Amino acid sequence: MHPLLGRLVVTLTLCLICFIAYSSQIFVLWPWYGRALSVDLICLLFPFNLLVGMLLWNYFLCVFTDPGGVPEGWKPDTHEDGYEVKKLTGGPRYCRMCEKYKPPRTHHCRQCNRCILRMDHHCPWVNNCVGHFNYGYFIRFLFYVDVACSYHLVMMTRRAMERPDVVYWNTITVTELVFIILNFVACVPVLLAVGAFSLFHFSSLMSNTTTIEGWEKDKVATMVRRGKIREIKFPYNLGRRRNIESVLGPSPLLWCYPARALGNGLKYDINEGGKWIELTEPREQYERGGWEA
Repeated sequence: MHPLLGRLVVTLTLCLICFIAYSSQIFVLWPWYGRALSVDLICLLFPFNLLVGMLLWNYFLCVFTDPGGVPEGWKPDTHEDGYEVKKLTGGPRYCRMCEKYKPPRTHHCRQCNRCILRMDHHCPWVNNCVGHFNYGYFIRFLFYVDVACSYHLVMMTRRAMERPDVVYWNTITVTELVFIILNFVACVPVLLAVGAFSLFHFSSLMSNTTTIEGWEKDKVATMVRRGKIREIKFPYNLGRRRNIESVLGPSPLLWCYPARALGNGLKYDINEGGKWIELTEPREQYERGGWEA
C-alpha cells in the first residue's frame, strides 16, 4: 500500500471512530437529557468515554509502535531448543530479501519490505504490520471496539425506544432521528465485522497462534489427512493461561491495560513437542498474504 493511501485509511478509520463516539453524545444523548449536566448523564457517558479513550489509545499504539525487526548481525543458536528450521535442508531459516537469518515466528512482509518479528499480518486499517511489539495493543483494540460498540448500541436503542410523553424534551427531533439512524448504520456493520475478526484473533491468542501459523497448521493438517507426513505438534501452545500471559502479561488485572510486549521477540518458550518445521512454500505464501518463508 502506498504511504499516502495508508495514512488516508488511518485518517478515515479515526473519523469513523470519532463520528460514532461523539456524534451520538452531542446530537442524541445530550438533547435526551435536556442539555443539562446531571449525575444520570455522567453515569451513562463516563464508562462509554473511558472505553472510547482506551480504544483510541490502543489504536494509536498499534499504528505507531514498531512491530519489531531482526537486529543486524543476529544469528540463531542451533544448539538450543526453539529455533525453526527449513523442511528441505534442516538449517536455520534465512531471508534472501533481507539477507538475514530469521528468528522463530519471523516472516518477511513485502509491504514493509523487511522481516517482522512474530508477524501476524499486515493490517491496512493501522497502516502497519501486527507483530511482536504491537500485537497486544491490537488485541486490546479489538476488545475495546467490541465493548464500546455494544455499549453505544444499547444507548442508541434506549433512546430510540424511550416514551416521548415522559418529559417534554424526550420528543425526538428530526436532527436526533437522523443521527440515531446514522449511528446505527455506522456502528452495526463495525460491530459485526470487527466482532467476527475478534473471535478469530481471540481464539488465536488462546492457542498462541499467529494468522500465518494458522495457515501453516491448516496445511499440515491437510497433509496429515492425506498421509504425506506424520502429525506435528505445534510447539508454542503452552496452555490457554500461559498463551494469554505471553501476549497480555502475567497479571489478569492488567490484561486490558496497554503494556509493552514481554521479551525481545527473538526467542519464545516452547512446549515439549520439539521444533516447528515450516512447511508452506514461498510462492504460496506470497499469493496468500504478502509474506515470505
